[in-house]
Amino acid sequence: MNFNIVTFKNTFEYFEKVTAFMNLLLYNAWLWQHLLTTFHIELTYIVIIMRKYNLYFITCLVLLFTGCSSDDSDATTDDSALVIGTYMLTEINVNIAQDVNEDGTASNNILAELDCLNGTLEINADGTWDLDMVELDITSVTGDFYAIRCGRTINFSGKWTFKSSVLNLNDTNFNDMVLNSAILTEGVNEELPGVLNRKFTKQ
Repeated sequence: MNFNIVTFKNTFEYFEKVTAFMNLLLYNAWLWQHLLTTFHIELTYIVIIMRKYNLYFITCLVLLFTGCSSDDSDATTDDSALVIGTYMLTEINVNIAQDVNEDGTASNNILAELDCLNGTLEINADGTWDLDMVELDITSVTGDFYAIRCGRTINFSGKWTFKSSVLNLNDTNFNDMVLNSAILTEGVNEELPGVLNRKFTKQ
């Protein structure tokens, strides 16, 4: 009888230990599941925040570099003071050399052929310009020969703009002029009886 009671008691204690161990396992399983679920949610939230602020950060960088590029561009093209001054007409070039003064030497630069041909261009600091220039009268004679003579002196004036070494007189009688060192070159690009270009040299 005592043997049976002891045996029963030991079996009961063993059962209690097994039950406690099983409960511990179940609790640990629930705890790990809870931790993993919470960690996953927090990790997902962190990823969302990182993506959001990364986009914000990248946007700021783009705006910053764009602003810097604009400032640099404005700084490099704000050179209006370079063009201000007095310029003399030094060349009117044509596509076929002409011997207008009949000295036996033909030239593409008509100013080398006609002493009466001249012009003065004033680029003023107040944004205005003034040009006095002798008109060039060209008529075809035969083949590649043309009658070229000086006409009347014409006055032009207006307001100018200057950017990236290009002078715009804002006048339909003239094309844009490119400043290279001290020389303004107006590209006309016409064949005779038109002209290729005019050049004005700063004094």
